[in-house]
Amino acid sequence: MTKYSYTVTYNEGDITMLKAALELMIKHCQQKIDEGVDRAPYVHHKESAQNVLKRLRDNKNQMSSNNFNNNR
Repeated sequence: MTKYSYTVTYNEGDITMLKAALELMIKHCQQKIDEGVDRAPYVHHKESAQNVLKRLRDNKNQMSSNNFNNNR
């Protein structure tokens, strides 16, 4: 199997949306598996979504911050 590697940059809002979408995908796939529908694509999609979800916050870099709470 051929594998590719990608570098993609997301902001915090993107990560929140992707997390919700992946969790929804996992839930949907599990429902289809439980219904006994052709399991093959749903098992694979569920595993892939779980793997991406685990890595979602890997290699994060802080791009900016504030000092509003500093007492001066």
